[in-house]
Amino acid sequence: MGSEVIVELQRNATNWANVVAEIVKIERKIFPKHESLARSFDEELRKKNSGLLYIEQNGEVAGYVMYSWPSSLCAFITKLA
Repeated sequence: MGSEVIVELQRNATNWANVVAEIVKIERKIFPKHESLARSFDEELRKKNSGLLYIEQNGEVAGYVMYSWPSSLCAFITKLA
């Protein structure tokens, strides 16, 4: 078994581009084109009310959850893989 870590992707992270690229690969493998955010993933994450948690396993992205919070009272999971 390797090491697993849950990480919140920060907007100013030095590894932003690498993490997003790995997530886009996962998107393309798992979801059909009409459900995939592969083309607009970076754009979606740059919205002020969205965030992303991902699990890193042995240095690679193994899964993620994208969320948004339309108000300070609630948040919604918008993508899970």
